[in-house]
Amino acid sequence: MITLSIFNFIWALFGFIIIGFFIWLWFGTGYHVKNNTVKIQTGPFKQIIAVKDIKKITKKKSVWSAAALATDRLVIRYGKYDWDVLVSPKKEQEFIKLLLKKNPQIQVDEGLSKQYNL
Repeated sequence: MITLSIFNFIWALFGFIIIGFFIWLWFGTGYHVKNNTVKIQTGPFKQIIAVKDIKKITKKKSVWSAAALATDRLVIRYGKYDWDVLVSPKKEQEFIKLLLKKNPQIQVDEGLSKQYNL
């Protein structure tokens, strides 16, 4: 009898840890442009990208996992090896304009340019 209750306790604890982790991922996702860098945070995972390294911004619909909570996402291409990161800021237009202000060399997808008059 005692082993059964310990077993149940361990499974319940494991379940709460998993649920807590997903809640942390959901509510801990954000993007901040500060000091010429973009800080992307998803729960315990952090990524910092220099704005000067950003080459292109495009739009993509995707359900694959990324540092984005929506299916409508921005794809930021950056770095020497053309890495991609997907983000979904609440204020897309302001986010893009801020990046362009800090680095006017960023190429913006034609559809985004027309949509936001960039």
